[in-house]
Amino acid sequence: MCSPPYDGGMLALLALFGPKQGMRIPLDGRLSIGRGTTVDVQFFDGKISREHCVFELAGTTARVRDLGSQNGTYVNGTRIEGDRALAVGDEIAIGDTVLLLSGEGIDISGARYGAGTVLISGKPQGDPAARTLPPSPRATALAELTTGLMGTASEEIAAQLVVAAVGKALVPRRATVLLQAPGDPRLVPLATQGQAAVTEISRTLLAKAAAQGQGLLVEDALESRDLEGVRSVIDQRLGSLLVVPFGPADARGFLHVEREASQPFTLDDLAWLSTVGHVCSLRFSPAPTAPTVSLRMPVGDSPAFREALRLAEAAARVDSTVLLEGETGTGKEEIARLIHDRSRRAKGPFIVINCGAIPENLAESEFFGHEKGAFTGAIATRLGAFEAAGGGTLFLDEIGDLPSALQVKLLRVLQERVVVRVGSTVARPVDVRLLVASHRTLSAEVKEGRFREDLFFRLNVIAVGLPPLRNRREDIPALATALLARVSARLGVRTPAIAEEALACLARWDFPGNVRELFNVLERMVVLRDPRDATPLDADDVQAALGKELAISPAATPDDPDETLAVAVARLERTRIEAALRRARGVKSQAVKILGISRPTLDKKIAELGIDLWA
Repeated sequence: MCSPPYDGGMLALLALFGPKQGMRIPLDGRLSIGRGTTVDVQFFDGKISREHCVFELAGTTARVRDLGSQNGTYVNGTRIEGDRALAVGDEIAIGDTVLLLSGEGIDISGARYGAGTVLISGKPQGDPAARTLPPSPRATALAELTTGLMGTASEEIAAQLVVAAVGKALVPRRATVLLQAPGDPRLVPLATQGQAAVTEISRTLLAKAAAQGQGLLVEDALESRDLEGVRSVIDQRLGSLLVVPFGPADARGFLHVEREASQPFTLDDLAWLSTVGHVCSLRFSPAPTAPTVSLRMPVGDSPAFREALRLAEAAARVDSTVLLEGETGTGKEEIARLIHDRSRRAKGPFIVINCGAIPENLAESEFFGHEKGAFTGAIATRLGAFEAAGGGTLFLDEIGDLPSALQVKLLRVLQERVVVRVGSTVARPVDVRLLVASHRTLSAEVKEGRFREDLFFRLNVIAVGLPPLRNRREDIPALATALLARVSARLGVRTPAIAEEALACLARWDFPGNVRELFNVLERMVVLRDPRDATPLDADDVQAALGKELAISPAATPDDPDETLAVAVARLERTRIEAALRRARGVKSQAVKILGISRPTLDKKIAELGIDLWA
């Protein structure tokens, strides 16, 4: 079907989303777009071909033609073959860019792809009566919802208005408004529509929507590769889903909408619901209050930890490379995120790469990217971590595990601030702030010859050492209280109180796994307790999570001055053997590994000391 000619003045392309977001490109004659240097408008986007597409204006008719691009040109969500006539309001997607064909009098209120939704209102041309269209039901529902939200002071009533509007516009099987109270990480269903709507929540999608800061559409949850094996999807037999956060960042709430997979939601549904999400972000934003410490803020007031935070705050003010050292589980990634969030790069990406988890043959591609056909399996051009983190921060965890060959190439990137993709000879400049971490002491690794000295000096600009938890026991009670709230939010349960005796019991344990082990112990405490029990967590809950031998104070039993050496040795052997058997749950083959003795020796000691294995 031919598009009607446009007679409203100069046509232009508006960049709604992508590297040139906000740019208005007049369309007059022929306009070529691509990544190369020979086109009229150059886009720095690896998903766009060197000569991607061309726009042509003949009189008042605009057309777009794909030039054989690798990733295609899309008009209103459909990939085109050859050329396609365009009408005002059409959306053209190339790579990560979305362009809108605009005429005079077009008002853009948002972006359909990415953070928001396109709301287009054009000034009528010619006969106003001939161009006036009745408002759509969805537009009417949105207008009524906005008026209702601004007219009520109750969040509960406001949430009910939202689910009612969603019910009219989308006719879902279930719809839920989830809201987070200020200072509380838990999401509470504030209003629901549909039977058992409260239980039909996909927390996997909530986390993904929060991380991306935009709405998500799943046509069929049971068939989705991203949700494969997710228990809530299988148990509740979730169908087509829409999950939209309130606003693009720091979402306080979500809209969670579901209906049968036989009637899947569309991109238009997602666009409309994203608009509702933005309206909700204005209505449900908490009133300004005095600054408070974020729940993600590292917790601790010991001198060693305060010094680490002081160095991290100082590092956040500059772009220097930071080396974070500390035992596994001490919170190096959390400190790295703190540095990023407090820096001028906070709005840029935060990319995390675990150097010890990357196969050596793929490490170079993971870091620097590759061109199509560079090696077997390279079916498309891929950006590496350095390019993906452009304008933001790249955090390389366990840098000490980096292969020596890659250490040389990383040194070159730090010196010249350029990367060369695998299969390419083009040096591409990168603008990235580097944070690295290691559970090993890199200076010792240099002495042993396992880490390059020149690279170490490049990385060791600002060094932040994180103390193990056993060296800041005074922080354990406050840290346990904060982590307990995070554990409860993760499990979707009410945060239980914790007694002082339980905190004191936790503070006596060494926690060789540091903060990560403390988090796991708290999770076991919450999982193992009776969900009907409303009393505070106590020492018995700690013992159930740690094992009785771990909850005992590590202080040694005072020696009896009249005790013979043989009796003291026997007492120590009994204590160690009983503790090992408890840890091994009575399995002797495991206990001998803990004790470092042979099986016959263990059997002999059990008989000599009269140890009751069943006890």
